[in-house]
Amino acid sequence: MSKMNDPKNHRRDFLRMGLTVASGIVLPASFVACSREGERGTTSSVQTFVQPTMLEAKNGVLDITLTASYWDSKLSGADPKQQYPVSLRAYAYDTNGPSYSGPTLVVRGGEQLRIKLVNNLPVNPPFLAFRDPTNYIKPNTTNLHTHGLHVFPGIYPDKKETEYGDYVVDPNTGGVIPQGDTRQYVYNLPKDHPAGPFYYHPQYHGSSAMQLASLMQGAIMVRGPVDELPEMAQAKELIFLFQAPYFAKDGIENHYGVKAGSLEKFAQVANHPTGHGLESKGSSGGDINAQPVLINGIRQPTIVMESGEVQRWRFINTQVFNYLNLNLDEHVLHQYTTDGWGSSLYQEFPDSRQKDGRGVVLAAGNRSSVIIKAGKPGTYLLRSLPVRLSQGNKPIVLPGDVLARLIVVDVKSTAAASVSTASTASTIPPTPLPVSDYLMPISDEEFASAGGKKRSIIFNMIGNEIEHQPDSIFSAWNTAFTRASEMGSDAWESIKKNTAKAKQEVAKITEKPIDGSVYIAPNPVPKYDYELQPSNTMIQNVTLGDVEEWTIFNCNNLSHVFHIHVNPMLITKINGVSVKPYWCDTIALPAGGTSSEPKSITFRMRFTDFAGPYLMHCQMLAHSDLGMIQRVTVVPQ
Repeated sequence: MSKMNDPKNHRRDFLRMGLTVASGIVLPASFVACSREGERGTTSSVQTFVQPTMLEAKNGVLDITLTASYWDSKLSGADPKQQYPVSLRAYAYDTNGPSYSGPTLVVRGGEQLRIKLVNNLPVNPPFLAFRDPTNYIKPNTTNLHTHGLHVFPGIYPDKKETEYGDYVVDPNTGGVIPQGDTRQYVYNLPKDHPAGPFYYHPQYHGSSAMQLASLMQGAIMVRGPVDELPEMAQAKELIFLFQAPYFAKDGIENHYGVKAGSLEKFAQVANHPTGHGLESKGSSGGDINAQPVLINGIRQPTIVMESGEVQRWRFINTQVFNYLNLNLDEHVLHQYTTDGWGSSLYQEFPDSRQKDGRGVVLAAGNRSSVIIKAGKPGTYLLRSLPVRLSQGNKPIVLPGDVLARLIVVDVKSTAAASVSTASTASTIPPTPLPVSDYLMPISDEEFASAGGKKRSIIFNMIGNEIEHQPDSIFSAWNTAFTRASEMGSDAWESIKKNTAKAKQEVAKITEKPIDGSVYIAPNPVPKYDYELQPSNTMIQNVTLGDVEEWTIFNCNNLSHVFHIHVNPMLITKINGVSVKPYWCDTIALPAGGTSSEPKSITFRMRFTDFAGPYLMHCQMLAHSDLGMIQRVTVVPQ
């Protein structure tokens, strides 16, 4: 049994569970109505839920080729019956063509994962710098990040052919460039690597949001002792890649010159981070627009289970901005991993529509493993309940959404026979569940003996109070520069030249130099790479083997999402208040902070096993691309 019902733990458990909810749940009346739809008789008992191909390691190695290219297909919007032609960046593997995601890669601790990344995307479009700030950097240059894996982050030395670990600190002149460039990634998982769901996606600075907001993602499942429990092994496993691809379509006010079905401008994501397609009245009375969520490329699929059947569901939120607040009508979700990091006990999430409106909340990049036991025959909805992402006068409140339908059938029915197997699980695995020794808590004694060093990191978007607005600062830039560019390049250069000449005349009169008084003719082939802020502007240097305590401060109304590569974090405090410690690698920062009174999370971290450079950043990837990112470099003793 979980300790969630212990009154003594109420406040600290609320802080732990409510952390990723930012500043509260908003639950409209329509979400507390009766949910079971079995009596309507209008839903077919045919399973439409599909999941990516699963590739498992053999003889300790899983070796694949992953290819980035464009994929022309059709995807649903908010209405699953309405299909839109799209041309989006996607992954293919080995001899298979591109699809809605890459394959699911299944490995165990002690095994090796080898991925040869091939970039078959076309050459990057010309970057016009200040002329077109809606574009950004190199949208077709890429690399690969294994989100959450505890693996070597550098470049392997002394290899005949260069091999990379989870290396994503490419300079703007680096990366895997388009038109056939390749990179060999090698991930050696430690034997005690915790079991759970992880995923892979691009992390090239400046283009990560555009590429992940296409279809460039795939799941990684790390197996361990928990998967070998008889009841766990017998339970059917479903993998949920929650996706929200962005693309131009009718009804979106500004396409930035991008043709329908495409994602080719950074502004398509950055100016409208919550997306388009779902509208709901927020608490401020304004319309909040959100991107419709697909599961493995399908909008609102149907899952069929027998009454009493037990399954394990793996949730992976691959969205680039939005949260999920998962709730299954009239059922309990028994969570046993937070991200990819396991727990010996379940954290139970019953139907919360008529209670506090808080389900399994996943910020961008979060993952979860749950056990579900099907109830009485009927139709139930897997929903994302409304969730507030910010505080302030105009809060961002994501609307509720129906993500999937669960049809529970009687085991004796004809429909059940089509999905029944001899090995259908009917028992929830008993606790305590096995957990890797790697996840042993970090005690005060261990922390003190390792030096007891503390650090503070600030997340702050300067000059923007983080309210929900139709457009961000990019829109102002776009308007100004678009108007300028409409004059024509010759006229614009003439204006700059005449302005410089006028400043020269003023400088002669005042006998003081003036900035901008020298006109520099444009170079037809720019020799620079433009970034708003590089990924290595600030570096946290850490010694291998140290144990440290970090506090991450949020100075904005928005609940930014903090993610750190390679080593997981043991959360110990929320806003300075102690909570029951738990492990994760991605966490929402409490909303409502200011520069004078920031909100915060505190965690402890072991810097074990691997030296090298890696990143910590906001998993709202447009923020990361804009500069909410720092490098961590672990150096040998």
